[in-house]
Amino acid sequence: MANTPTAPASPSPLATPGPWDLVAAGYEEATRPYLARFSTVGLERLGLEPTHRLVDVACGPCTTTLLAAPRVASIDALDFSAAMLEQARRNVSEAGFENVRLHEGDGQALPFADAVFDRAVSMFGLMFFPDRGRGFRELHRVLGPGGRALVSSWAPVAQAPLMDALFAAIRVLDPSRPPPQADVFSLENPDVLASEMTQAGFADVRVETVAQELEFASALHLWQMMIKGSVPFVLMRRGMGEQAWAEREPAAIAAMAEAVGQRQSLPSSAHLGFGTKP
Repeated sequence: MANTPTAPASPSPLATPGPWDLVAAGYEEATRPYLARFSTVGLERLGLEPTHRLVDVACGPCTTTLLAAPRVASIDALDFSAAMLEQARRNVSEAGFENVRLHEGDGQALPFADAVFDRAVSMFGLMFFPDRGRGFRELHRVLGPGGRALVSSWAPVAQAPLMDALFAAIRVLDPSRPPPQADVFSLENPDVLASEMTQAGFADVRVETVAQELEFASALHLWQMMIKGSVPFVLMRRGMGEQAWAEREPAAIAAMAEAVGQRQSLPSSAHLGFGTKP
């Protein structure tokens, strides 16, 4: 395996429940269908059996759990956001799944015994943990021998035209915001993802990069989706206040439209990391 950077990363502002509580309703409406595409690919690679017990860490509105529930014996889904869990509770109830248990808690200190699960997933969650090493070790701890884990992270912005369009609008809203830079110390670096899974004790680690298209009717439609379901936009709007937001919004929409052009879909890429507990 290639040498990987080991410098500690600064805690992400998304490592606390508050932003996720704010965005829960819009996230469910605007973001869950798109993220489900990555979960679908990941679960196919992970391999599920009717006897499996699965744990979904940082489950959000149960995007991954809802896809896996018909295919496994039981799922324990955990998140630290009470608002996300309330949305998850509604989703699970509406789907009629009786094999799903929801938990409010910390993915760095899972409230489960050792070796009780056959599969573990954390889709776009563990990537924000203040101590990712603990997060990976907890997934490893709660898996039984032969159990497999799936952890995903967004790839660098350079691999995501969708992110380019979003940040074009963000820079209009907040001109002091620097352009996004690749973070070689984060899980967006596939070598770091593989290394941290290996350090936690996983074997046969591999990372696959997957791209999925987000469809939209127009740049305005994309904008409306993002201001509902994207945490950075929701936090910026809250911080700016409605008057300043209203003044800058037309220019931000125009910047997004310029970045989008005539396209009605844009891709974004994610890394899917897989490992097995020996």
